Amino acid sequence: MTQRAWTVPPASAALAGLVCLALSTQFLFQRALYQQWSWAAIAGAWLRSFAELVVVAVSILLALWLTGRMPAQQKPVLLLAFTAALFAGAFAGEWIVLWLQWGAWPTAQFTAILPRAMRWLPIGAIAGAIMVSRARTSDIATRLHESEVNRLQLDRQQLAVQLQLLQSQIEPHFLFNTLATIRRLQRTDPPRGRETLSGFIHYLRSSLPGMRSSETTLGQELQLIGAYLDVLGVRMGDRLRVDIDVAPELHERRIPPLSLATLVENSIKHGLSSLPEGGTISIRAWLVGDRLNVRVADTGVGLTASAGSGLGLSNLRMRLRSLYGDAGGLQIAPNEPRGFAATLQVPSARIASGHDSG
Repeated sequence: MTQRAWTVPPASAALAGLVCLALSTQFLFQRALYQQWSWAAIAGAWLRSFAELVVVAVSILLALWLTGRMPAQQKPVLLLAFTAALFAGAFAGEWIVLWLQWGAWPTAQFTAILPRAMRWLPIGAIAGAIMVSRARTSDIATRLHESEVNRLQLDRQQLAVQLQLLQSQIEPHFLFNTLATIRRLQRTDPPRGRETLSGFIHYLRSSLPGMRSSETTLGQELQLIGAYLDVLGVRMGDRLRVDIDVAPELHERRIPPLSLATLVENSIKHGLSSLPEGGTISIRAWLVGDRLNVRVADTGVGLTASAGSGLGLSNLRMRLRSLYGDAGGLQIAPNEPRGFAATLQVPSARIASGHDSG
């Protein structure tokens, strides 16, 4: 679509009306009028003066609107075209005013109409500057809006990439290790192999429907974690103990997908797996105002070792900051008497019953 030279915004008509009103009031400041004319005659003369000014203003706006439809040019050409349109509109308007005053086609000389038209140039220049300023402001606002929309789209893409990265961190080593464990148990302990396979299928059923979800609930996340821990429980046996204390009324609260999975996976991989005696993972959830707090703690090797490389926790922090700004966060601290604790904090509303988070 070809860009126009300029546009005449609808507000220009209101501005022109105010200018005409201001110019017409000059007529009322002549003292001799009140000595010779009646109030009715003065009011009638003022209305005629105001109407004549409106005719000229409309003529100028029409000329500017027609000229503005031409394709955009360089600034010197636009300035020349604007001035020419302003003068042509003022000249035509003054000619129409004479026509209305005389009741016939005016025969006034060009030199007689020229001064009347020239008086509109300063006013038109000011009005033109206002129009240009408003147009530039509107253009800047539009570009800022487009920039903000693009930024939000990039943020959403970044969140999607981060979610995929978290999925890739949790799933491959877990899936391959589980499959290797199932194959080994099928040879050495078939009943445990079948039990592990059953838990693995439960995990897949819990995780696959929400792999591409932008949000999930605490209840759905706990189902995923439960299936994940069931599989690991077969592999680790009595070395893994789980304690989950989450009130049922919190299960419908929104939470970022795989956020708990990241914390649980981190605790097992960096906190418990290296201990011959294993340990306990505890999950707690509670509300503080409208903020959901979820704490994942272990009795593993401690804060430094449990943090591992920090990539999973760092990515989770980035996701929380992108989603909630300062309203979301992740706090890590030593667990007493031993181990690592991470507390997830998110502003969380309740998802209505039957809501599909996918």
